[in-house]
Amino acid sequence: MPQRVIGWAALALFLLSIPFANWWLTRYGLWDAPLIGPVPSAVWVIGIAFVVRDIGQLGAGRLWAWLAIVAGIAISYVVADARVATASAIAFAWSESTDALVFTPMAARGTGRAFLAGVAISGYAASVVDSALFVRIAFGSYAGWWQLTVAKVLFVMLATPIAWLVRQTWMRTDAVPGYITV
Repeated sequence: MPQRVIGWAALALFLLSIPFANWWLTRYGLWDAPLIGPVPSAVWVIGIAFVVRDIGQLGAGRLWAWLAIVAGIAISYVVADARVATASAIAFAWSESTDALVFTPMAARGTGRAFLAGVAISGYAASVVDSALFVRIAFGSYAGWWQLTVAKVLFVMLATPIAWLVRQTWMRTDAVPGYITV
């Protein structure tokens, strides 16, 4: 399967994950997670979305990842509570910036290890930033931000090996076109 097809499929999945997560949270609210307490019910979608975004960025480019966020947020305002959609917009923009600073340069190196580390580290960093911003804007407090971070990190940990397998199996293993190798 060509790299671009995988990239576009991943970006489509990422784009749809944004309004789906916001709709899910609007519909189902908070869940009481074992050991960590209440977390927004859509946490499982966002942890996976961070990793899917990395595959999409690798296959289609960073500009398209940004455009997927914009489109996903626009749809969110139609299917979810405006407060949740606004919090999501700001949190996703910040976490995508984190991703651009961490994942993009590492993925540009072209090695499997750099890709794997980039996906994991950017996913963990994005989880912290995204969680703190989201709960503050959506719920007016920082209460629960660390629980949300832990839950997202767990989903990033589960999805990262799958991203590596996709990259190794179906995508080019040299540097990402259009990126400067560092």
